[in-house]
Amino acid sequence: MTARLAQVAVCDRIGPAHKDVGALVDSVCGAVAIEWRRVGVGGIRILEAELHEQRLFLLTGPGQAPLDRAAVKTFLEQKRQKP
Repeated sequence: MTARLAQVAVCDRIGPAHKDVGALVDSVCGAVAIEWRRVGVGGIRILEAELHEQRLFLLTGPGQAPLDRAAVKTFLEQKRQKP
């Protein structure tokens, strides 16, 4: 039996490596995309995202779309609008 990657989660915070929220999101998206490409997955789906007190948590699964700052922003905005 072989195991297949089902999810990738990354959590990071603004600090010396990330001067603002945009740089943090770009860095996290890049790290996630690298892990998915490593196992042959090109598209990513955001399963959960939280941006709180200068920390970003991102949980992803395989999907159809590229992962970037706009995708994270859209996900967070849609999440905020849900009751």
